[in-house]
Amino acid sequence: MPKRRRTSEEATDASGEDLISALPDAVLQVVLSFLPSDETVRTCVLARRWRHLWKSTPALRIIQGVVMYWNAEEMNNFVNYLLLFRDRLPLDECEISYTNPYGLANEEYSEIFRFANMWIRYAVSLCQAQVLKVCIRNVPVYLMCGNSTLMSQFLRRVELTGVNMWKHSLDFSSCPALEHLNLCSSAIYGPKISSQSVRRLSITQCEFNVNTGSRICISAPCLVYLQLADVFGTAPLLERMPLLVTAFIRLGHGGFGTCTHEAYGDCDECFPYGGSFNYRDSNDSVLLQGLSGTTSLELTTIDPDVFTFRKDLKQCPTFSMLKTLLLNEWCVAADFGALVNFLQCTPILEKLIIQLRLEKLPRENSMIETYESYNPAVQLVLKHLKEVEIKCHKEDEVVCQIVKILSTFGVLSDQIDIQVIQKAYVSGSFSFEQTEILD
Repeated sequence: MPKRRRTSEEATDASGEDLISALPDAVLQVVLSFLPSDETVRTCVLARRWRHLWKSTPALRIIQGVVMYWNAEEMNNFVNYLLLFRDRLPLDECEISYTNPYGLANEEYSEIFRFANMWIRYAVSLCQAQVLKVCIRNVPVYLMCGNSTLMSQFLRRVELTGVNMWKHSLDFSSCPALEHLNLCSSAIYGPKISSQSVRRLSITQCEFNVNTGSRICISAPCLVYLQLADVFGTAPLLERMPLLVTAFIRLGHGGFGTCTHEAYGDCDECFPYGGSFNYRDSNDSVLLQGLSGTTSLELTTIDPDVFTFRKDLKQCPTFSMLKTLLLNEWCVAADFGALVNFLQCTPILEKLIIQLRLEKLPRENSMIETYESYNPAVQLVLKHLKEVEIKCHKEDEVVCQIVKILSTFGVLSDQIDIQVIQKAYVSGSFSFEQTEILD
C-alpha cells in the first residue's frame, strides 16, 4: 500500500512542537538556500521565528522560470530591495537565471538586465560568493559582463550561459581561487581568455570573434581538463598547457575554416566568414601545440571539410605523453596523411579509436587513394599501442587502407577491433560517453 502523507498535526514530536521549526537556524538557512530567493522571502509569513531567516541564507537565486509572473519593473524592484534588506553575509552561491518563453518586446530586454551587473558585483565583491552561475536563454540581447564585474579572492567556480563578453580580454587574474570555468552559448569577442588558476575549462556552443578575422588566445597553464566543442568563428590559439590530462575538441558546422581549394587544408586563403584565416605565420600551430602535453585526446569534427587540424599537422608537435587518442573521418582525408602524421607524433600511444561515417566522408572521389601515395619519409614502430578500435557503418576500402597503414607501424591484425555500428549518429558523430577526470 502507498504510504499515507503525514498531516501537519502528525509532524510533531511528543511535546507537540513543529519538527521543522525545531531545527537550528543554520540548518533552516541551508534548506532555504536551495529555493529561489522570492520563495525564500515568502517564508517570512510562516511564523515569528521565520520572519528574518531569509536574510541570512547562504545563496542568492534570482530565477525567472517558465511561469512569468513578474514584469521587468517588478523583477528589478524585488531584487534591489532583496539585496538592500538582506544581511551582508558571505554567499556560497549566486545564481541568476532568466528564460524568455513568451517573447518579450525588444525594449523590455534592456530593462530586465538593467541592474544585472550590479547584482553580480554585490554577490562576488561584497558577499564573497564562491560559485557564480549566470544563465540567460532565449534572449537576443545578452548580458554584458566585464572584467571589473568578476574580481574576487573567493570565487571558485564560474558558469556563464548567454553572456556577451565584448571587446576586452576575459582576464581572471583577480580570481586566484578560481578552478572551474564553464562558458556556454556565449559571444566572446576579445583578444584573450586567461587564468593562472583554472583547472577545468569547458567552452561549448560559443562564438569566437565572428566576422572579425582575429583570433582569441586561451592562456590557462594549470588546466588538467579542457572541453572545446561546437564553437563558431575563428579557432582560438591555445597556449601551452603542461598539466593537461584530458582534452575533448569537437569542431562544429561552419566554424574554424572550411577549405574548398584543391590544396584541401594546405592553403592560407580560406576563412568561413570572409577575409584571411589570420595565422601569424603559415607554419603556426593553433590548437595542437597547446594540446601536446595531454595524455587523453579526442579530436573530432562535425563537418569533415574543416581543415584546422590538418593545417596544424603541417608542424605537428610530438605528443610525448599521449596514451589514448580518438579521431573521426577528418583524419583520413585525401591520402590519409593526417592519420600518418599523428601516428608518427605519438610514440607511447596505447589506445587508438577511429570513428568513420563512411556515407559522408570528405571529398569521396579523392578518398580512395593508395597509402603509397603519401610515402612518409620517417616511419616507426608503435611499441606501446595495444588496442585499436575502428567504428564504422561498413567495412570498405577506407577501412582496409587504415589497417594497412597501422601494419606499417607494427600493429598486428589481432590488435585491431573493427566494429560495424548500425545505430544512428548524434550531431554527426557516434554517441560516446565522455569520461572526465576527477579532482
